[in-house]
Amino acid sequence: MAKSPRQRNTLKDRVRRAFKHNELCIIAFDALESDIEVQTVLEDSNRMAIDRMGYSDHGHIHSLIVSLNGIKLLRELGKGIQTSIVKEDTGTIKDSELVVLLGCYLHDIGMVVGRPNHDEFSVIIAMPILDRILAKVYPKDRHKQVHIRGHVMHAIYCHDKVAVPMTVEAGVVGIADALDMTKGRARIPFEAGSVNIHSASAMAIEHVKIRKGELKTVRIDVTMNNASGIFQIQELLEEKIRNAKSLIDHIELYAIMSPMEDKIIEEELRVL
Repeated sequence: MAKSPRQRNTLKDRVRRAFKHNELCIIAFDALESDIEVQTVLEDSNRMAIDRMGYSDHGHIHSLIVSLNGIKLLRELGKGIQTSIVKEDTGTIKDSELVVLLGCYLHDIGMVVGRPNHDEFSVIIAMPILDRILAKVYPKDRHKQVHIRGHVMHAIYCHDKVAVPMTVEAGVVGIADALDMTKGRARIPFEAGSVNIHSASAMAIEHVKIRKGELKTVRIDVTMNNASGIFQIQELLEEKIRNAKSLIDHIELYAIMSPMEDKIIEEELRVL
């Protein structure tokens, strides 16, 4: 007997459910999930990141988590700030959510080429994919297809602090990427022997929560089981928030120590 939608709770189900009131995003998400090129590039990007470079997950799971982070963050921010598309009167909040979904889902596909300049390669690889997806979303509106494509390419290009995001949507994509920082993502390179400040710090992050802010529009709580987690928070997440000039005044960030302290490394670790 098939499970009802309420009983199913895979990551893919959670992302799709998050967009259930936005038909534009549902069309795009289903198209992304069934697109052979997209799924193959994500698979190969992950192979480059994990198998060849000893990095953390940059594949399908990361894309889904970032997409979920992105929509949560955008909707919380929406209680205190207008998206760029709405403010500029070039579309609706549904169009903004579509930009965030596509930007989050495709931001790392340039890893298939390599880590350096992967943001630029992601834009290049995404262009024909976006044309294909957006033709399904806006089948009778070529102007809208091109307009949204430009927004998504900007978000992808700005996601890794190389360029300053000039739209709210782009800022959300970059921050959503940094929010995927929990120890589950770091476990593969860490257990494979890639022990450094990046992997050790990521292993200290227990969970991340996006919620209504107290002093600003949104509050982000990052719970860590070890003080080394502060590196992950400051060097990745805080930097991306500061890079998003239109969002920095709307986000408060807190590092919280878990009552259960975890030993990340043994008492002695050979560094060199």
